[in-house]
Amino acid sequence: MRAFIVKPSRWSKYLSSPAVYYLLMAVTLTIFFELWRLVLLLLSGNLSRGVPTGTLLMSFLVGARFDFAISCYITLPLYLLGNIPWLDISRNRIFRIINFCLMAAVVALAYFLQLADIEFFKFFNARLNSVALAWSDTPGIVIPMIWNMYPVVRYLLLFLLFLTAFLLVMRWLRNTVILSQARSPVWINLVYIPVVLVIFFIGARGRLEEKSPLRWGSAYFSEYDFANQLALNPIYTFYYDAVYDADKKKQIHDQMAHIDIPDADREVRKLLGLPVPRDNNKNPPRIYRKVTFQPENDEPPNVILIIMESFGSTRIGVLDNRFPFEITPRFDTLAQNGLLFTNFYSAGQHTYTGIFSTLYGYPTLFGKSVMKMVTGQNSFWGLPSILRDRDYETLFFTTHDPLFDNMQGFLRSNGMMKIYSLFDYDPKYKLSTLGVPDHIMFDKAFEVLREKNEGRFFATLLTSSNHGPWIIPDVPFERIPEEAGDWRVKLDCFKYSDWALGYFLNKVNNDPAFKNTLIIVTADNGVTHDPVTDHDLTQFQIPLLIYNTDSYGKENRRIDRLGSQIDIVSTVMGRVRLNYHDYTFGHDLLDTAGTAVDYAHFSEWYKVGYIEDGYHVIARLNGPTSFYRVEDRRHNLVDSLPELARAYEKKALSIFKDAYDNMQRPFNESNHNSHPLTAADD
Repeated sequence: MRAFIVKPSRWSKYLSSPAVYYLLMAVTLTIFFELWRLVLLLLSGNLSRGVPTGTLLMSFLVGARFDFAISCYITLPLYLLGNIPWLDISRNRIFRIINFCLMAAVVALAYFLQLADIEFFKFFNARLNSVALAWSDTPGIVIPMIWNMYPVVRYLLLFLLFLTAFLLVMRWLRNTVILSQARSPVWINLVYIPVVLVIFFIGARGRLEEKSPLRWGSAYFSEYDFANQLALNPIYTFYYDAVYDADKKKQIHDQMAHIDIPDADREVRKLLGLPVPRDNNKNPPRIYRKVTFQPENDEPPNVILIIMESFGSTRIGVLDNRFPFEITPRFDTLAQNGLLFTNFYSAGQHTYTGIFSTLYGYPTLFGKSVMKMVTGQNSFWGLPSILRDRDYETLFFTTHDPLFDNMQGFLRSNGMMKIYSLFDYDPKYKLSTLGVPDHIMFDKAFEVLREKNEGRFFATLLTSSNHGPWIIPDVPFERIPEEAGDWRVKLDCFKYSDWALGYFLNKVNNDPAFKNTLIIVTADNGVTHDPVTDHDLTQFQIPLLIYNTDSYGKENRRIDRLGSQIDIVSTVMGRVRLNYHDYTFGHDLLDTAGTAVDYAHFSEWYKVGYIEDGYHVIARLNGPTSFYRVEDRRHNLVDSLPELARAYEKKALSIFKDAYDNMQRPFNESNHNSHPLTAADD
């Protein structure tokens, strides 16, 4: 202990040792958070490419505000606890030990979040948020997946290194400031409390401005999105999203109320070419139109909708393959024999958002997955509900546990009659927590569907092999060359999923049992590739391929019309040609006579993206708006085209808000003719 003794200064009797100790502790925490930021920078690969060194250094300076804010939140309650008169940490050994252990536990949790943020950021191109909890109810699937996908041992060693280093510094500060100095009089400690509280309050608030404390949008200081996101603290973003308001209905409602667009519903109805509600209608009905076909189809087709896991356009040969390897030969061949949409986007960046928006035509909203919310029960009218009520048998096939993402519960309560999943396959085929490989699921679907000659069916097939832990079954397809290096395993998984798709559809196209079957192939989300913005389009660019087995090879063309997953319901029903009631936010992309505006809408965390007429807006809730040309996403036009940027931002947020409002409004699927909007149609 003598090595730590510091000779007291003549001023020490006027200082509160607990106050000095905890202020130094907050500064130390801030320094360590900056070191974590450095680790993220070093492990971020080429994401920082092209960012000037000065801008990256500024990320650390801007980030220090977020770091110190979190440090103040952590330190303040421990300071108050360690300053209890006559039981403070300078006088009571037991309280000193308790305080030390509490600080160690809190810092360990904070460092764990910092650690988790590294791979989260590299995968989602966003700092840690509540998405990390999306699968917390299925740890048996997620934990083995993480173990196989990432260098867990090395990361844990890094975690222990940081934690040990901090504890040693904390111990040194305690010995130097608390134990080696004369005890501060109790009255001195009490006098310092309001002073320290003011410092911590200002630090935690992050700003002196009256109207607003520090917001995550404050990190957007430059034109380089990587530098902006680097400035954020993942503990801050995680708390803001997972605790502050994301998973609570009232808080979500409050957040939506901040989107001040009184005529959002009118804006959306204009986009969709629908009658605009009267001005005095303060509670407009759900988005709705009755769609009729003349004549109605006497022989409507069976429908097979295939949602490919992470089948992003940036790796598809006929779209935008960014690699010098042939990755999707089977899909490329299929695309030459059908209708290929080349300007198509997902509504979100997750499988559950892909399922939800594709099947039910709704935009993705922030907060807890709708598929996991009670309000998701019997609340949505999409392809499963529409076709079930037209005497189709509705079936869903997946490779893994049906409870993952609450797929079974949500789909069964919203029109899906039968779920085929992990427990319907021979256990010997299970390769990982993702269940069986794609071709085994395809075999099961082929076997089940070819026996349904007596009635019509609508089948949704969800693949999963193109995802970590990147396990490839022993099947005959040509592997990616070794020169692909670190990319090889992931690209091989992508190519395997392409092989499995071609393997299945080749059998379907050549089997008479599948005559007059409408095939739709799309993806749940895109694959980020060299992102330019924090809401990069590569995250959402996906394919859409449509053909009928009876006309395979006879109706082949590329369609550049802009669309997204929310258009799939209307587009599919336009091919099925059965009268139906449409509650979606999309429109038929093959209908050239409609009055709807072509747009793509997608969201991720508190960021809403919108594309129309070659422009892309990113509307960040509580943050700045960015505005780009789709073909040039490096130049933010928000200052040079301010009016157009505001108009597009209004459209993006109007759809976002109106989708939320629509979810709160009831509809009666058994008696659509009494829908209140019919009064406005006249």
